[in-house]
Amino acid sequence: MRILQLCHKPPYPPDDGGSIAMNQITSGLLDRDVEVKVMALAPTGTQGKLENIPREYIRKTQFESFPIDTKVKPLPALLNLFTRESYNISRFYCKKFSERLGTVLSEDTFDIIQLEGLYLAPYIPVIRQHTGTSVLFRSHNIEHFIWERMAKATINPLKKLYLKMLAARLKAFEMKTVHRVDGLLAISPVDLRFFEKNGFAQPAVTIPVGMDAGSRKKTEVIKKNTVFHIGSMDWRPNQEGLQWFLETIWPLVVKKNPELHFVLAGKSIPDAFYHYQGKHVTVAGEVPDALEFMQSNQLMVVPLRSGGGMRVKIIEGMAAGKAIVSTSIGAEGIDCTHGENILLADTPMEMADAILFCFSNQEAMKEIENKARSFAIEKHSMKPIIDKLLGFYQRFYTSE
Repeated sequence: MRILQLCHKPPYPPDDGGSIAMNQITSGLLDRDVEVKVMALAPTGTQGKLENIPREYIRKTQFESFPIDTKVKPLPALLNLFTRESYNISRFYCKKFSERLGTVLSEDTFDIIQLEGLYLAPYIPVIRQHTGTSVLFRSHNIEHFIWERMAKATINPLKKLYLKMLAARLKAFEMKTVHRVDGLLAISPVDLRFFEKNGFAQPAVTIPVGMDAGSRKKTEVIKKNTVFHIGSMDWRPNQEGLQWFLETIWPLVVKKNPELHFVLAGKSIPDAFYHYQGKHVTVAGEVPDALEFMQSNQLMVVPLRSGGGMRVKIIEGMAAGKAIVSTSIGAEGIDCTHGENILLADTPMEMADAILFCFSNQEAMKEIENKARSFAIEKHSMKPIIDKLLGFYQRFYTSE
């Protein structure tokens, strides 16, 4: 079996949620002797990652990348208002990528073409032009949900109106896209139910984010009384969620327990977040080892108020044996249970109380940690996920 995997950003090194989700599939398939060719866009801000891709990875995946400027530009954004196109999507069209994709499909044959995310949808026409191979759409998020939720949380009326327009156009494009592919790989049951409810009738399956949880040893916390968050801070939902947490939740926590300390880590942290640094807050920036950082600190928080799909960092945290306090949106798509293997809280007071509960009930927190790790091993180990994916591929593949 030969798979052509098209990615909206470099899947290697796997240092953020999207890259991890893509690379898990690549690695899992290669481990089963499935031949995989990876072609990836390299949007603004990700092009430096290309220097860190090992030669062995490039050889095994026949890797090709295509730099693309995806920065939001005022004039194109303004002119886009007078069209019906989604500006979010149009920024990811690369002529060189499209031309090279056409050449690859003309010169080679594949059994499955897998689109990693909605931003690859503009290339469906060139795929259909050059091959009849089945095209599978892997939905990492329901993208328009993110923008609808950001619009809802925005106070500025002009900004709210603009975000609503972006969300509406993105929704129209997303709903059109799912009816142009041959199969759907949804990241979570929530996403799958949404697409099916909206008329998707082609073969579909849930392929969640996985972890090699069994190989991750749970270690004793080095830094006691620490609350932490780690994530890609160039993603707007993370920025908005952390600002909400630091301004409305964290002051409630330290007022009742001044011994607690919050640590924020991640790549591309905006300068504005360093202004929060002080007696009860440390902004660590990008850390060399995410797992070591998680294991060194005590309680994980995921204060997302917008977003979609499945938060990879929650699965990572559970696999590392961490107790996690998250909003319902942050844990959306994960089959976890409040009060058993995670704590869910959606208001500032609820989240503050959940954090304080953990530090005043150490045995209860330890039980949540143990059950979180067991959940990750049972539900998100890679072997059964790849087994399920290969079984789904068989519906589109007939060996000679």
